[in-house]
Amino acid sequence: MNRFLIISILLCLSCTGLSQDKEDIVLSVLSKSVVGKAFTFNLSDNKDYINEAAVTYLGEIETKVKEKYYIVTWGRVWGPNNHTTGAVLLYDYKKKYFGKYVLGGISDLPIKLDKNELFFFNTKKSDCDKSLVTKIDFSEIPKNIFIKCNGDLGDVYELSLDSLEKK
Repeated sequence: MNRFLIISILLCLSCTGLSQDKEDIVLSVLSKSVVGKAFTFNLSDNKDYINEAAVTYLGEIETKVKEKYYIVTWGRVWGPNNHTTGAVLLYDYKKKYFGKYVLGGISDLPIKLDKNELFFFNTKKSDCDKSLVTKIDFSEIPKNIFIKCNGDLGDVYELSLDSLEKK
């Protein structure tokens, strides 16, 4: 196997997990309470490749049973070939990690949250219908979300409730 491929695979094993340092980054963004602004962090300890995260607080939801959650996106560009990964993170009202949806890449991340609905646009996806918009209702935390790509086709992402220790 190519050395760079092996390095990329090893790096990807932690692509969407949250170490304590990454958890601290998310909490620092949440503490600012700035909706819609991406905060960029350099996570690289090596000058040979990029490892940057863009963390965006999208806002707060309230479920039908009056539970409040904070919605945060985590986008990451990493490795010698600039791979991307993305996740939607949920934190409870005490700002404790609740769960995540691990998405394909940064272009899959939602753009905004409005009245308990997450909005996903295809504008940065070359292989999808750019006019399609997916709205996901968070009045109840969905076990899966479906993001449209073309017509009725798209991708399904599952809610992961892994504890931080398992990431």
